[in-house]
Amino acid sequence: MLKTILLYHFMSDDKRSKKTVDLNNYVDPTDLSPKNLELGLWLATNKKRIYQIIIIILASLAAGFLLYSGYGYFYYFVFGQEQDRVLEQTAAEVNLANYHLQTKPIDLTYNQARVIATSIGSDFVVHIKNPNEKQSASFNYCFTANGKDTCSSGFILPNEEKNILLVNSTIKSPSGVADFSLQNVSWQKLKAGDIPDWNAYKNQRLNFTIGEPKFAMYDDGVYYLEFNITNNSSYGYFEVPVNITISQGSNITAVNRYIIKDLSSKQTKAVRLSWPEAAKSGGVITITPELNILDSSIYKPYGSN
Repeated sequence: MLKTILLYHFMSDDKRSKKTVDLNNYVDPTDLSPKNLELGLWLATNKKRIYQIIIIILASLAAGFLLYSGYGYFYYFVFGQEQDRVLEQTAAEVNLANYHLQTKPIDLTYNQARVIATSIGSDFVVHIKNPNEKQSASFNYCFTANGKDTCSSGFILPNEEKNILLVNSTIKSPSGVADFSLQNVSWQKLKAGDIPDWNAYKNQRLNFTIGEPKFAMYDDGVYYLEFNITNNSSYGYFEVPVNITISQGSNITAVNRYIIKDLSSKQTKAVRLSWPEAAKSGGVITITPELNILDSSIYKPYGSN
């Protein structure tokens, strides 16, 4: 770089004189410093090379991104799809497990079972509860007394409490406590589309009136339990089983079970049941229809009422 320049001044006598000037002492009226001039000159001289460097850098970045993306696609097609499938399957299993956990029915509960000695053997009773509002259950059960089992099957409706009775067992046992066990409990969930309101559904079907029961003795000298039952519902039933208990306070002293045949809608039937042993025990008589109203086979066809 030249440090000095020659300036030619035109003299009035048309003679030229030479003068040496130091560029470092030159004051530019545009405020450009010598360093700025040098930078501008360097940029102008190396402009093509700078463009090439920028293009190489950008091309390198693009190639790097392209390689990275290509690797990502390659990895996904080779390994990622299988991993996604495993993750989806695992997530589905976890969600299904959570769903089952959230919708799993609460176990049935029951009180201490009792055995009641009779002239032919024993009767059994236990109070059972279903705490689930949307699920009914069917099951097998066994009573055990004096080391022997007597078994049967039963059901319980959603949110129901009731007595399970097993009568006329040939097991000989004194009255007292008995063992009780449930097996093969099978749950059925209510379908909201079919039964949107369980309480309304139940009340429309389990609508019975029991006339005040009493014991009466006739000329044969035998005591009979008598009562009337009226079906207030719009449904007729082929059979209406009823559970009968006699209790003194909280202690059940006698149990029985009776099946009323062919009870139509709005019909009243009189029942007379020979039960001499219970008449002597005395107490409060409770009669409860026991119908599995979720079983369509119990209903009489419309028009046959």
